[in-house]
Amino acid sequence: MPHQDSTDIRTNLQALKAVFRELLPAKFDLPKSHGNASLEPQALAAMAITCWGWLQGTLEERTATAQAMTCEALQLDFTATRQGLLKALARHGEALIPQVVAHIADQLRELKGDWTQRGKVNFAVDGAKFLAPRTAANQQQFASKKEKQYASKSNQSKAESAQLLATVVWHLTAGLPYRWRIAGSKGSERHALTDMLDELPSNARIIADAEYVGYPLWSAILDSKRSFLVRVGSNVSLLKNLGSLRIRNGFVYFWPTTAMRKLQPPLKLRLIKVDTGKETIYLVSSELDMSDQAACELYRQRWGVEVFFRTVKQSCQRSKLRCCTPRNLLTEIHWTLIGVWAAFYYAKQVQRDQPGKRARLSPVKIIRAFAAATTSVALKARAAALLISELTQAVLADESNRTSSKKSRSYPRKKRPKSCGPPKIASPTKLQMKYAKLFEVG
Repeated sequence: MPHQDSTDIRTNLQALKAVFRELLPAKFDLPKSHGNASLEPQALAAMAITCWGWLQGTLEERTATAQAMTCEALQLDFTATRQGLLKALARHGEALIPQVVAHIADQLRELKGDWTQRGKVNFAVDGAKFLAPRTAANQQQFASKKEKQYASKSNQSKAESAQLLATVVWHLTAGLPYRWRIAGSKGSERHALTDMLDELPSNARIIADAEYVGYPLWSAILDSKRSFLVRVGSNVSLLKNLGSLRIRNGFVYFWPTTAMRKLQPPLKLRLIKVDTGKETIYLVSSELDMSDQAACELYRQRWGVEVFFRTVKQSCQRSKLRCCTPRNLLTEIHWTLIGVWAAFYYAKQVQRDQPGKRARLSPVKIIRAFAAATTSVALKARAAALLISELTQAVLADESNRTSSKKSRSYPRKKRPKSCGPPKIASPTKLQMKYAKLFEVG
């Protein structure tokens, strides 16, 4: 086995120290812990980012690696278990997560030349669903409970799958998340966006696909003094020549019947037609002076949020979460997004003076680099397990005291073959008896 260069270890250790020094607040405002709680907030956040954002393997393995690395990077001495980490995050998560998110979001302003474009701060918004373990608690909390009859039990089980909906507001030019909301599978992306409006800059421009339509959402954006650029299709009815603005000049009105009956004013919009070569798409903007070129340029960049979700779910292998209780599940998905976000942000900071490379960063290589650095520091901090010792313990766990069943509970794709039943036994026919005489049938 080749000797590992200690210079690389020191370099990785110094780099990880710099990462946490920049990404974590110097001081957290958390409720006072009880006397036995000795884990510092910085250490708790660093372990959570490492466990769910960068590392692979079981949660026990990730916790051990993150604990060893955190002790080295933050110069602390503590022990941590999977269960203890989850309990600490569940206890302090509601206060810890917003402070980490707000701190990193504030750093985005320092990304040179990436904060504004076309006169405003541009945000794409989209949502994606993450599968969760099919425990009774997760299904009760997150599954969609539709009161309908299904053609089969398999279809009903699929409909009752536990899923989490993540709605992410993504900074368009920086290529990084800014805020997000988590809900169950029946959650609304539109409601999540409305809830996040006050957390966006006052000069924000929101760019979205055809999911984000409707008078309540659009009027809420305009009432907050922000603007939007949204794709529309046959799910939206627009009016022409309602007032002084004319369709021939590219202007339309949006005034659904429900808004009209409530005496709410019509919305004046700019209608933009874009020919992509494969299809024609239609965009509406609340900015009446927006040019077709600007709208086309901004909407094309919205695809980056789709790539972000693909990175989290496929490259980072987080399409299915692992925790079996709702509280831990929310902890897992929040710190997964924070961990990936932190890695991407710091990678962009490293390339801040090289915009060409910064625009071509590989998400997979970034996560692998952070995982490798974390593992190298952790291995230096703790003695490696001996092979013979590991092999002597490589036996199946003792389950003689198990009280629960290992059978899957109403798994939607579980095969349920019919029993083959007993064989059919009948008397031979006359023809069979006739042919049997040709053989010596005992």
